[in-house]
Amino acid sequence: MHTGVYAQPNTTKKIGYLRLGSIVPRSDAPVGTDGCPGGWYGVAPQGFVCNGKYATLELDAPIVRAADVRPDTSKPLPYAYGFMRSVSPLYLRVPSRAEQERQEYKLANHFRWFENHIDEQKVDKGANDFARELIPDAAAVPPSDQTPDGVLLGGKTNNDAPPFWIENGNRSIPNVTGFEIQPQSFFANRIKRHTGVAFIGAFDAGPSLDNRRFAVTVDMRLLPIDKVKPEVASAFHGVELTDDMKLPVAFARPCDPKKRGAALTDCRPVFHLDGGRMRRDDNVLPSRAFLQLTGVRRVFNDVPYFETKPGYWVRVKDVGVAITPHRWPGAAERGEKWIDVSIEDETLTLWEGKKPVFVTLVSAGQDGLKDPKTTKATVRGFFRLKSKHITATMDSSERSSQSGGAAPNPSAGESQDADDKNDSSFELRDVPYVQYFHEGYAIHAAYWHDRFGIPRSHGCINLAPIDAMRVFRFSDPPVPEGWHGIQIEPNKGTVVIVHQ
Repeated sequence: MHTGVYAQPNTTKKIGYLRLGSIVPRSDAPVGTDGCPGGWYGVAPQGFVCNGKYATLELDAPIVRAADVRPDTSKPLPYAYGFMRSVSPLYLRVPSRAEQERQEYKLANHFRWFENHIDEQKVDKGANDFARELIPDAAAVPPSDQTPDGVLLGGKTNNDAPPFWIENGNRSIPNVTGFEIQPQSFFANRIKRHTGVAFIGAFDAGPSLDNRRFAVTVDMRLLPIDKVKPEVASAFHGVELTDDMKLPVAFARPCDPKKRGAALTDCRPVFHLDGGRMRRDDNVLPSRAFLQLTGVRRVFNDVPYFETKPGYWVRVKDVGVAITPHRWPGAAERGEKWIDVSIEDETLTLWEGKKPVFVTLVSAGQDGLKDPKTTKATVRGFFRLKSKHITATMDSSERSSQSGGAAPNPSAGESQDADDKNDSSFELRDVPYVQYFHEGYAIHAAYWHDRFGIPRSHGCINLAPIDAMRVFRFSDPPVPEGWHGIQIEPNKGTVVIVHQ
């Protein structure tokens, strides 16, 4: 799935990698053959790639043609995404009806269930729909709530023809998953319920198979669409700070996710001063409403309040605040870009020197300010970005290979046991816009929840996908065009400060 990019024409120092299907400019001739009989070629904008097992000079090679859908970095969701409704084989080719019945548990019952629940494939508008509200040059997309599930899962239409590499019932490209299979195998492992999956295509298998439709995963396997729920992710995003918007600012904290109806969406009251007393208004703040504050803080009956610029007051506990630091970090003094994260406020602010340019809500570690070595808390301190990845695969604890989504770990998202239906571990594949700053801690998009502003993660800093795209573009160094990820030289990545 990946080939390394190295600083020199040898494997001494890896500086990044290309994903299957990537096409980048190269030198006309090899510059050496050290450990690479096919030759090391220079690639744009820097580095060298070995022409061999994991890279080719032949742009019309079947595997390159098959993987012609690359991550679209003009969108908050670089791929199409979905979640597994149930355990399923990961097919290598289109299975016959008999093969499906043999490998899929109670398939006839499943078909009846799906027919009765087809409306559950519908989605609301999501991240890609609202990206241009924050990022003007983001891709324009058809409304997700009017898009059929086959297109939501990567198809050009809802009934595309099968791709060329599985025509006539045979597979004409190699298995690239990393899983060893027998030559006669028609599937490579099973995928667990709740696993998040990225897709690059979808198709209709034709009348001989009752027009059952399949989606194509990034690693070129097939999943039945009737076992996948399309995912469009949160439409939430933060706010660009203009010259007339000064810190402090705040967001109304989201309401208790266990509650329903108005208790979930409108739970933060507003107040006004009346003769030296703080009185509650009839109005309430919508969940995650953006507020400009005056900087005035007052306490009434032991309850602290902030004053807003429109004149009403809010309780401190009801908002997450972004403020100017009491002491400038070195990055600010040097005029560098830096990223500020407050765990207690669940806010992230982007700075250019001493100028704040963007603010949003995050979901940091669910254990707050506890010891991150023994709990699911986010590590605190001064850091610099270590690596950046267009996407990377994580398990349900948000652990990941720092190389950026290497072959999935079978113990997390996949199983060879058809009866393994209740395992609590699962994968979140191709998590977008991952930026590591310390060991396994990263800033990244979360396409699997919409609780930004509430501590929720296993230690990473979760962002809504639109915000993750914004932060990824902001930070340095950028990932070169056509690359999937980079390793960053020490002290060269954007500063990240995580504090109380």
